[in-house]
Amino acid sequence: MLQITKPYYQLNINSFCTTEVYVNDVLVDEWKGKETEGRERNSSLTPINQVLLQTGKYKVVAKMYPRQGEKLLTEENSYLGIDFFLSDISDIKNSRITFHQKLESPWDGLSQNIKYSSFELTTEIDIELPFILDGWQNSVNLAEIKKEELFKEVINYYKQIQLVLKEHNAAKYLDMSQEKMKLQEQAFYFNDERKKSFLDSAAQLFSQKLELEELNENNLKMEIMGYGKLVRLVRLDGSQAMQFKSPDIDKQSNIELEIKLHKRTKQQGFSII
Repeated sequence: MLQITKPYYQLNINSFCTTEVYVNDVLVDEWKGKETEGRERNSSLTPINQVLLQTGKYKVVAKMYPRQGEKLLTEENSYLGIDFFLSDISDIKNSRITFHQKLESPWDGLSQNIKYSSFELTTEIDIELPFILDGWQNSVNLAEIKKEELFKEVINYYKQIQLVLKEHNAAKYLDMSQEKMKLQEQAFYFNDERKKSFLDSAAQLFSQKLELEELNENNLKMEIMGYGKLVRLVRLDGSQAMQFKSPDIDKQSNIELEIKLHKRTKQQGFSII
């Protein structure tokens, strides 16, 4: 096995119910809505380096809810299992090992008459990293701001982003996303080739000049995470607030942009991270 010098952490998530998975109180994976209706989800490998800001212990919270069209979790219609993998990013497949005990719903063949409207699994993982990310650890605690006031601030900033997207101004959007880009570059050990590939992908998306779904305040809800340091808007159906319309809805769903905001200081205002 290769020596792990550039640790790359992943969760392997297998479920057949509506699920949300949080690491460091940041949503890293979700499966909900029509996708859950009457079907099982294929296992999903989810990277989590971007929310692991430095070496330490991190809480993992997995939330289970009934699939669309159902009211309760039962042993027949719901399951959640998470495996914890560590690899060296230079050879992910061949260096992969398990670094934590599997987290799993307790009634898979072990219990009867399970009937829950929701269920939560938690564990704590030990992480070792060769870096400290300049993330949101020391940002403003947004939970201390009145919700009505915070929502107005957040929607106003999203509208600024929306104007940039409507103009298909890739350079301006990337400038607004500098903090997020820098964090991801460090978290996933980007070399020059990977940086270029990322920028080329963004340029290609903007060059399509796709229409943007409108932002309707009545169809949005605000979510605070990262222990109060991060905020985002999502649509009431759980999808991202900012979406490019699909060029062919029969072949591809809308292209969603995942946007989280934080404030370094109250004076600086919001930025994307």
